[in-house]
Amino acid sequence: MAPTIFFIHLTIQIYILTSTKPCNGSTLITKFSTLLIFGDSTVDTGNNNYIKSQMKSNHRPYGQDFPGQVATGQFSNGKLVPDFMATMLGIKDIVPPFLDPNLSDEKLRTGVSFESARLGYDDVTSDVTLCIPVSK
Repeated sequence: MAPTIFFIHLTIQIYILTSTKPCNGSTLITKFSTLLIFGDSTVDTGNNNYIKSQMKSNHRPYGQDFPGQVATGQFSNGKLVPDFMATMLGIKDIVPPFLDPNLSDEKLRTGVSFESARLGYDDVTSDVTLCIPVSK
């Protein structure tokens, strides 16, 4: 229950802080230009696809409700909370993983996810699961 309350609170705070203003009738201007994501597997947008970890979600049923119905490495069948937040803030539609080798400078500037699913807060956990430790 606490994470849901936190997310709702965070969403309300972001909505209040953005104070979007109409510009030329249709464009919205927000105070945010970048969204950097740190967390757990619920916000891993696919970093594990680019490391030796066995903890991957680049197969079905993951991605079946994602645009293009492709499993991107997100631990979800569709978009994740960071994707919805980035869209709500008017930054971008999808938050890419930091380790994506095709990441453009523009995508990097507007935000990425640094999360590696199953990383654990202890480096020993990351050594066992072959994920990126928090210390990195």
